[in-house]
Amino acid sequence: MKLSRREFNKALTALGASGFLLSYRAEIAKALEQAKNDGVKLVWLQGQSDTACTVSLLQAADPDLYDAVEELKVNIAFHSTVMPAFGDEAIEVLETVDPDILVLEGSIPTGDMEVACTFGERNGREVTLVEWLNELIPRTKVAVVGFGSCATYGGIPSGKDFTGKSPTNAVGLYQFLEGKKPSVPVILLPGCPGHPDWLLTVLAGALLGVVPDLDDYWRPKTFFSALIHDNCARRGYYDEGWFAESFERSDMKYNTCLFKLGCRGPMTFSSCSETKWNGGVNVCMNAGAPCIGCMHPGFPDETNPFFKEQSRLEIDATKTLFTTLTGTVLVGAGAYIATHAYREHKLNNKKNREEEKK
Repeated sequence: MKLSRREFNKALTALGASGFLLSYRAEIAKALEQAKNDGVKLVWLQGQSDTACTVSLLQAADPDLYDAVEELKVNIAFHSTVMPAFGDEAIEVLETVDPDILVLEGSIPTGDMEVACTFGERNGREVTLVEWLNELIPRTKVAVVGFGSCATYGGIPSGKDFTGKSPTNAVGLYQFLEGKKPSVPVILLPGCPGHPDWLLTVLAGALLGVVPDLDDYWRPKTFFSALIHDNCARRGYYDEGWFAESFERSDMKYNTCLFKLGCRGPMTFSSCSETKWNGGVNVCMNAGAPCIGCMHPGFPDETNPFFKEQSRLEIDATKTLFTTLTGTVLVGAGAYIATHAYREHKLNNKKNREEEKK
């Protein structure tokens, strides 16, 4: 059975990442087995990163990385962290390979700081990540995938310092490919780190010959079309105006929302709350930590300062994603202000009644 693009997107929407991988495991295995026989190659480059996205991939489930490599026959032609080859032997792969799928982990230092990330040499001169990308992207046959916030939109390395710019002029694929997007699909999966099940789903789809529907930020709509806030287990506490005032009362047992502790769930589109992490066990907010917006295209500058309440988060999120929809921004902003004021009024009335009882 070969899934069509429509069937792939429909199944992915209905089942989610883990459910899709489990339900279509036989089809995926067959596709990847055929890909192995056809010599399909996956190249994984690492830019400015802490390798957390690779560590995240090692925690994948349904299938885990061992299954993906051994049972599903993924041919990882180059991955500097997990490949046995090193030195000239490893670099020779990059010189000769025409990737079917090119995955980038980590941000891209540009401009006068390209030398912040180099690997391999030519005639005694180090080769920059920018050079490798400029050579490999045009040779990529199926898809280019950015995994993690650094690779997609610049992430932490792109954060502005006291001079107002990134120390290494770091960008993600979204900015790097602006105006020169390749002929193959570019699929971006932000996150700090990226979610392993989402990546394996995208890789499986690409090798099945289809890609998920993408939004304007080149993200799969299935994973990035709803606010984290809307599907958070604490959403009901937000609606009731029950907010944690300190981290001493951020545990789920207190039945409080983390909005006043700086939660960025109301401005960040991602399916973290549904897919969860570590095999579907947990997510930041359930563990007592407010969302810091690592999936947001403007992370970290637009989600700073962390752990500090920003009362207009939802308005800013609406402006960021829907400014082209003209007056709807103002309507959404007005609705939010009215709703927030009502909740504050309701909370104050509740506090006043409790004080009167005392």
